[in-house]
Amino acid sequence: MFRWGRQGCICGERSAGSASNGQASKEVSNRHANTRWLRDPRRMSQRGSRAGRSSQQKYDELMKAWRRRNRGLFRWLAVVAWSALIGSLVLSRLVASQAWVLGVLGGMVFASYLTFRLSGPGWIENWQQGAWGEQSTAKALRPLECSGWVVLHDLPVGRGNVDHIAIGPGGVFLLDSKRLGGSASLVQGVLTVERFGDSDLRYTHPGPGHLLGLARETYERVRAATRLSQWVTPVMVMWGEFPQRLVEDRCVYLHGDELAGWLSAQPQRIAPSRIPQVAEAVRSAWEAVQADGN
Repeated sequence: MFRWGRQGCICGERSAGSASNGQASKEVSNRHANTRWLRDPRRMSQRGSRAGRSSQQKYDELMKAWRRRNRGLFRWLAVVAWSALIGSLVLSRLVASQAWVLGVLGGMVFASYLTFRLSGPGWIENWQQGAWGEQSTAKALRPLECSGWVVLHDLPVGRGNVDHIAIGPGGVFLLDSKRLGGSASLVQGVLTVERFGDSDLRYTHPGPGHLLGLARETYERVRAATRLSQWVTPVMVMWGEFPQRLVEDRCVYLHGDELAGWLSAQPQRIAPSRIPQVAEAVRSAWEAVQADGN
């Protein structure tokens, strides 16, 4: 016999010595525990990886390798920095009238060493920026998760990953987070980024081709595995200057602050009762890719 409690199916009275009844109770309890994920979208969101995990791991790995390659240089700079700091303290006692100048100089030298030690080259720092962008998007999506949306983060796709997939009444949305480090604008489908207001520092973003491909692949994998035909909308979420705020093209471009409101305003395409089913289909499709890669 079973009763339903706050935590799900709880085993109740059982005949003494009845092993078969005990096994049946255990199987029912396990089955109910598994289906709880499908009934509670917030639990489904919590099952996956945290946002920005892959980018953060890549950044940490590259920084460790960079510091290891430059170990000799860092040791020499450490000697110089500590010598400057200690020397400034000693001289400030001998030349009291110039104590503050010597203290500032010693502090500047030591601060420069720490900055160089902790900040890697730009191509490494880009991974850190990517992780921060993904974490910002995850934070912006939290209110939607409380209202029944399922958000999957950092899904592996062979070489690379999908930053986020959001599933809710408005449909399925594949999100790519960007911190472009400048003012972005979209003109005739071309995304350009200008830094410090200088046209000489302007560059053209590669575009949404990769994002469009991932959205189509997600759609095809889900349809092949489950026969669910639910289109996946590609969205580029930008953190930084984007004066246009929202542009709907082949790919949707929007500022991160507009994300939750725009998703909430989408017309209903999925019945709320089917959201967990669609989310599990999306997750399973990409988990199969990871399993094949291993």
